[in-house]
Amino acid sequence: MHERTALVTGCSRGIGMAICRKLAVTGFYIYMNCRKKNDNIEGLLSEIISIGGKGKILEFDIRDKDQIQKARKKFIHDNINLLVNNAGILKDNLLYEVELDSWNDIIQTNFFGAVSVFDEWKSILLKSDNPVVINIGSISGVRPRKGQGAYSVSKAMIIEWTKQQALVYKGIRFYVISPGPVATDMIKSAPWYTDPGSFKRIPLARFTEPEEIAGLIHLLADNVHLFINGTNIIFDGGFTQTIKE
Repeated sequence: MHERTALVTGCSRGIGMAICRKLAVTGFYIYMNCRKKNDNIEGLLSEIISIGGKGKILEFDIRDKDQIQKARKKFIHDNINLLVNNAGILKDNLLYEVELDSWNDIIQTNFFGAVSVFDEWKSILLKSDNPVVINIGSISGVRPRKGQGAYSVSKAMIIEWTKQQALVYKGIRFYVISPGPVATDMIKSAPWYTDPGSFKRIPLARFTEPEEIAGLIHLLADNVHLFINGTNIIFDGGFTQTIKE
């Protein structure tokens, strides 16, 4: 029986850290990606080991195929049960003001980064037991928001790519999770987070917690007989259904 393994990109903070913690307590060996080792991710690995979990930090920039290939050689398992493409960037600006360099950076990170990581681990996914690929999208990819033009395009691309992958690779389950506003430490430190008006458009009147997204990822990965595939799961408390004021 193979040890269950997961590769999660973008683990230095927020949603990525929450995903790693959840997978660790449920028995996964976790490969945690970051561009460069830092105190956050090294502290996370120590925390995981302290609770009896197992893991390894993989340093690579998801925009750099050479770095991805080198990281693949440090992957010590011959199976991978879960790939979570979480790494991404956001550069807010009005669409007509987005410079070409910013377009390239956003698309390369949020879309082609996920494609490149999948391509590198594809062969091992296909021979693993009940493999799952989960891409982190955004409600901006479903209902674009003002000032997030390039970001919205990149997330729409990852949503549609996921659907196509589910048609092509019959042995792998594919999902997108598209969160609404998430209560990460960075968001909670913003002045507008304490403004009651920030919650007015969300029917459940709160932001999603990173741990809730991590719980959904575990649910999807752990339930091998779920009759769901190639689906974009909107996780926003009803936010996308509200009328813009």
